[in-house]
Amino acid sequence: MTRHDGALRVGLVIGQLSTGGAEGQLYLLCQRFDRRIVVPTVYCLSAQTEPYAGLLASAGVPVRVIAGTGLGRVVRLRRQLALDRIEVVHAWLFIANALAWAAGGPALVTSARNCKRSRRLLDALNRRAFRASRAIIVNSTQVQHYIEREYGAPRERIAVVHNAIDLSRFHPADAPRAGAGPCIAMVGRLVAQKNPLLFVAAAAALRRELPGARFMLIGDGPLRDAVAAAVRAAGMADSCALLGERADVEVLLREADLFWLTSGWEGLPNAVIEAMACGLPVVATDVGGTVELVRDGREGFLVAAGDGDALVARSLEMLRDPALHARMRAAARARAEQFGVPQMVEATQAVYERALAGQTA
Repeated sequence: MTRHDGALRVGLVIGQLSTGGAEGQLYLLCQRFDRRIVVPTVYCLSAQTEPYAGLLASAGVPVRVIAGTGLGRVVRLRRQLALDRIEVVHAWLFIANALAWAAGGPALVTSARNCKRSRRLLDALNRRAFRASRAIIVNSTQVQHYIEREYGAPRERIAVVHNAIDLSRFHPADAPRAGAGPCIAMVGRLVAQKNPLLFVAAAAALRRELPGARFMLIGDGPLRDAVAAAVRAAGMADSCALLGERADVEVLLREADLFWLTSGWEGLPNAVIEAMACGLPVVATDVGGTVELVRDGREGFLVAAGDGDALVARSLEMLRDPALHARMRAAARARAEQFGVPQMVEATQAVYERALAGQTA
């Protein structure tokens, strides 16, 4: 993307800047923009600003907090976008889509990052926002199909921009892990979407076949107490660690042998890319854009959502075959290298330019 009249002023609108996949992707994008091409400002629609507000500020990205409820928040957002002379607004997730559309003004780029319906009013507002958008960014083809079907999003305005990870941070261990038994990890919020109780049930079943197996659940959320109770009930308090939110996820992943994703729905799960970048084969539920990351039988295996028996069976197949495990480890890292940050930045900047020019994807 080349501009001859100065850098493009882009406002990125998001509901919160707490720990989350979309928030992490926004931070990576803002951190790596070529400031000769794009100058970003972030607008957070709540008081939930950490940890990413501080990280963005350290990267020289202004963060405006537009908290509150009702129309007042829309008015404040509109006023601030005008004061900052924003040319393109990039809304992240459904609440941001609705408020950015209501605020009006600059060229609008909306987004969808998950295959999920919202409340009736929010759904209706997003249908209008998608129709009014100059462009719509989705992170997987599956999400594209979903919003076309469920929200009537115009196909010609949709651009698929896959998530990205920092490949210098997420990389395989320098030497094979030494340990008595395999270690299986999962990273994700402890919420219904991620189905952590399925993780615990499958872990208990796998451990009956491989008594030395260990498990790590990295993340926190409202289901933490229920998950902890399930771990205790399964007699796995000494073999299934609930590690909470961690800043050293990449280190923990390098201590594992296999990654599980037990989600009931997804967009494009960042955690799967991070795990593969660390050289972990993946056994995942076949939901959302996961199939665009893990090719069944190459980087790991895909199973039907909720099928704990298949999750265990496929994991045993891999863990009992060292040659298969080694091939999948190598394939996983190679696959992850296709999801670097430069590719995401370049693709996103191109969408902004087309949106400003009034062109479709």
